[in-house]
Formats: sequence, structure tokens, C-alpha cells
Amino acid sequence: MKTLHPSKMRNTAEYVRSQHHVIVDPDHTLEDVLKPGYWAHHAERIRVFDLIDVIHNDFDVTLRVTGKGIGYVETRILRAWVSEDADANLSDEQLADADATIPDGYVVDHHSKTGWRARIKDGGVEISRNHKSKVEAIQSAINHAARAQGVAA
Repeated sequence: MKTLHPSKMRNTAEYVRSQHHVIVDPDHTLEDVLKPGYWAHHAERIRVFDLIDVIHNDFDVTLRVTGKGIGYVETRILRAWVSEDADANLSDEQLADADATIPDGYVVDHHSKTGWRARIKDGGVEISRNHKSKVEAIQSAINHAARAQGVAA
């Protein structure tokens, strides 16, 4: 039977590599996270072979740092979970199209305590909250605007 030589495991993981844990903003996509420039502000602190756990409502990935330079960090995916929700997999163009449907005078944004929410721009009155996705909050704003104008939603 083969065994690992006793001298091969002298260092614990904390001395060999670091593991970083980050919760990204709701408007960041997996494609954003995978771009080397995304990590520009952390390039000096991150080392090659470090691990980065990235947590988001729509995805959860572990990245291995494979290279770095001034203002960028190259990574590869070791583990990935991506939500199967319809709007979790929308492209940037599809999200831009959805943003274009937000009625005039309304704002759709994300807050850590309320989740995705729809608000009236003037005065910031919140009309709905705790939506699981931006698309749901946009639909809520559209429905509210229709009812406010006397049109059945």
C-alpha cells in the first residue's frame, strides 16, 4: 500500500495558501467575477494558488488563482453552483432590456435588508420589497405604474 511520506505534509494550509471569502453585490454577474480585472483592487494581497470563495444569490463558486499582475488576477473555476432561476442566467443585453422597461419615475435597486425593491424616484417611497430577483422588482414597478394610471395590471 502506498502512503504519503511523513515529510510531505509539514505545513498547514494557512502557511501554503490563503482562502478568501467574498460576498459580491447583487448586480455583479459570474462573467464579471471571472474577468481578471475584476480583482484589480486586491491583486497585491492575493497570491498565486490562493482560493477565493465567491458567494452571490445566483451563483456560488470557488476560484483558484493561477496568475496575477499589476491590476489583475487570473483564476479558474474549481467548483461552481449556478441558480436555475430564469433571470439568474440572463445576459447583459437581456438585463439591459429589462432595465429599459422600468417605468419613468421608478427606481429598482437592491438593499441588504430589503432585497430587490421598487421605489418611486421622487421621495423614495418604497412600493414593494423582498423580491428574489431584479426582474421581479421591475415587474412590480410596471404593475404599480399601470394601476396608478388607472390601467388594469
